[in-house]
Amino acid sequence: MPYNFFKRIAIPSNISTYLSQTLIIITVATTLLTAGVLIVQQTLFFNKISQQKSKEYIEDQKIYIQEIVKNEQDYIQLQNIVFKQRINSKIKSNVYQAINLAESIYQRYDGKKSDEEIKAMIIATISSLKFNMAFEEVFISTLDGVGVYYPRKPEFTGKDLNNFQDANGSPVIQEEINLLKKDSEGFLDYNMNSDKALENSPNKKITFVKKFSQYNWYFGSKQYVDDFFPEFRNEIAEKISSVRFRHGGYIFMNHMNGTPIVMDGKVYKGDLNLLKNTDNVRNPVFLQQLDIAMNKPEGGFFYYKWNKINETILVDKCSYAQPFKEYGWIIGAGFYMDEIETTIKNQQASLRNDQQKSILIIVLILICLLILEAVIIYHFNKRYKADFERFFNFFFVSQNSFNKLNIREFYFDEFKKAGEAANKMIVLREEIQDKLIEEQERAMESDRLKSAFLANMSHEIRTPMNAILGFSELLEDETQDEADKAVFVSLIRKNGDILLSLINDIIDISKIEANLLSVRKRPVLLNKFLNEINVHYTETLASKRDKNIHFRINPMENQTVSILTDESRLRQILDNLIGNAIKFTREGSVSLEVNIEGDRVNFSVTDTGIGIPVDQQASIFERFIQANQGHKINFGGTGLGLAISKNLIELLGGNIGVESEPGKGSRFYFSIQAN
Repeated sequence: MPYNFFKRIAIPSNISTYLSQTLIIITVATTLLTAGVLIVQQTLFFNKISQQKSKEYIEDQKIYIQEIVKNEQDYIQLQNIVFKQRINSKIKSNVYQAINLAESIYQRYDGKKSDEEIKAMIIATISSLKFNMAFEEVFISTLDGVGVYYPRKPEFTGKDLNNFQDANGSPVIQEEINLLKKDSEGFLDYNMNSDKALENSPNKKITFVKKFSQYNWYFGSKQYVDDFFPEFRNEIAEKISSVRFRHGGYIFMNHMNGTPIVMDGKVYKGDLNLLKNTDNVRNPVFLQQLDIAMNKPEGGFFYYKWNKINETILVDKCSYAQPFKEYGWIIGAGFYMDEIETTIKNQQASLRNDQQKSILIIVLILICLLILEAVIIYHFNKRYKADFERFFNFFFVSQNSFNKLNIREFYFDEFKKAGEAANKMIVLREEIQDKLIEEQERAMESDRLKSAFLANMSHEIRTPMNAILGFSELLEDETQDEADKAVFVSLIRKNGDILLSLINDIIDISKIEANLLSVRKRPVLLNKFLNEINVHYTETLASKRDKNIHFRINPMENQTVSILTDESRLRQILDNLIGNAIKFTREGSVSLEVNIEGDRVNFSVTDTGIGIPVDQQASIFERFIQANQGHKINFGGTGLGLAISKNLIELLGGNIGVESEPGKGSRFYFSIQAN
């Protein structure tokens, strides 16, 4: 009797009850076993973490400050490159400005005045140039080593300088000539020896020279790095002083001669010397930094006691320092050990709380699941699992696609509503992604156009403006004779026309952007129009003595043919195409061919110039784009001409194309409506 009673309780005859009891027993046992295992694991893990956390966290913090210092080292190295490039660009710009003026004077007066008169005019013009910094003046010498013009050394004029040596014994003139024997231009660096060891700036001179072949001359300009270095050093110090990291950390920066640059997170402007002031509490710490800088160029850690900012109690501190050898700087950062210990204790307490909460949550969840599973698992599991699997597969697939759920496959209404919301989310996500892609493309295009515009305009506007200002200053010189003044006025007018043309191009491209560019079609006698083009460019090429180009236009058989178009815009298109052909052709021919086919007028401009690589022929019609010829010759221009021409041709009902081969010339062709 008792046996049957207990047997009936342990193994009830009702299958559902049996399964429920079995599930409850298994779940309870599993819960207790899982809870026990988790508690043991959490305890062992907590003890292990408590033992290792201090050491690991300190190592992590050391790596952290080491990375911070190395990041600043990388920043300084990058800024150093930009700093040197800025100096090179400055003196190179000075020489190019002088060369351009000299070539302009030579082309203007060659054959009209004697060589001696032209040389005197060039020297007078160069001597009048104004520069922002000392030693930026442009000097002139012959490729044989004879001085022509040295603004700070008038005694060098006419003197043989082949054996001249600077203060360090460097044969600077001979080195400049040797460089120009191999190249038409180039830079020379001179390290200036001195007794100023470990000073706050390098002792270095940079010179740029360029040939002026008309008179066997070369032009040059130099600059001392020291003149620019203080500003560079201050920029670095300001940036480093602004860096902050965890626990109020900051970066320090000292010079190896003992001069603080950034101290206590601020740019230092006092007269303290950490090396010479041996009674200062910072001296022993600096000596450790100096030892690392001298013996460990890759950097190293050191330990000392130091007080926190606005506190007086000394605590253990670990710092990392690394030298920047080129300028004798030491850059470093550190952390206080007591802050690490506090962080570790807080983490341990948080870990203990999380451990207790996790165990309690696990037990409660398993008990709830035990009760719920015993009641509903039989009727609920299949359909719920099926619906859940559909959602799981949906979210897994939707990471990389926009497939929607089939709502009719779900059993539960809640899943159906969630499916509808998920489908709306997919639609919205697809719309947002499309908008983001579109906005990103617009932003990238806007940034590219802005960068291209600034890069082109800064040079193209400055060149004629410099000439206008330079010759305007010469006009104020009352010693100039009337003939020279007339020349200067002509040059001012010429550069003014260049600047006006540039401004017109900018206005046209702005109108194109705003869809405001329009054309006015009127009857045009084609042969009369072509004759005007022929006369203009024949005279233009006759005045260009540096080019040997023959220009021709094929004659039209019908002398009275008339087309309906905008004459000024058509002239602008041909000026752009023919002007480009002349610019990129040194010798040979430039031709314009015109023929009429039905209601279309076909134009073709052909030259024997340098040509355009095939991979660049599609991009040259974009704004601000010029073909890259793979050499250092700068042909000038804004890159707007072809873009404007393309838009004008489209407004006139046509299209434009190009055929070209590098070294053999190019052919630009387009057609417009005749009526």
